[in-house]
Amino acid sequence: MSRSDENLLAPASSLQQVAGALVFGADHPLTVEEIRACLREVAGEDQAAAAFAGASARDVRDALESAAKELQRLSLGIELVEVSGAFRFQSEACCGRWLRFLLRKERPNRLSRPSLETLAIIAYRQPIAKSEIEGIRGVVVDHILKALMELHLVRIVGRSDLPGRPFLYGTTASFLDHFGLKSLSELNEMDPTLQRSKLAERKAIHCKPAKDKEAPDGDTDLKLEAPDPAQEILGPAEPPPPGAEPVHEAP
Repeated sequence: MSRSDENLLAPASSLQQVAGALVFGADHPLTVEEIRACLREVAGEDQAAAAFAGASARDVRDALESAAKELQRLSLGIELVEVSGAFRFQSEACCGRWLRFLLRKERPNRLSRPSLETLAIIAYRQPIAKSEIEGIRGVVVDHILKALMELHLVRIVGRSDLPGRPFLYGTTASFLDHFGLKSLSELNEMDPTLQRSKLAERKAIHCKPAKDKEAPDGDTDLKLEAPDPAQEILGPAEPPPPGAEPVHEAP
């Protein structure tokens, strides 16, 4: 028996090893459930593979995330990422210029600014009708919508209840794949407006209620006061010792 045959018959040492090999050998990004189905089916035919038959979705995901961290630590120029709910290997973006030269690829095609603006409106407000997109952009978007649909970034997802029941547009799985997103929820993390809103919320949490002077009717008004940064660092000021002269601050 040759050495290669011995390696083929040798059992895999870990779920991380098996899951990584499946993602590497697949012709499309693999979901956790596809990997689990493969583990169960192989276990039914090979007793040596039975150890991985009962792997849960959490087990498979942990194994893939561990492999991704190991690749990141080794800095090999490749990474294991989750895109649109499935895992795949891909080259790191910082190595793109050398890969383009090796593969004789020209400068990558880029979306025009109007196309990007239209795509962003659809991504954040989907499902959305064409008239609503044109109302936001102030221009006709027929040709842009057609181009985005030909690129499989946008699709028709239904019809509106508006008169005439116009089509509603939304993004596709290819959109997530193109921009390297796990799901549409990640768009919120990229939105600077939402980030500013979250920052304002955090500041409000750190504000403390303070009693204002009592109103004539006995009600007490509350106001928010930001904490003194000096007190946060140095602590509250200590009271002066008995008999000490008061210190007057310069105006």
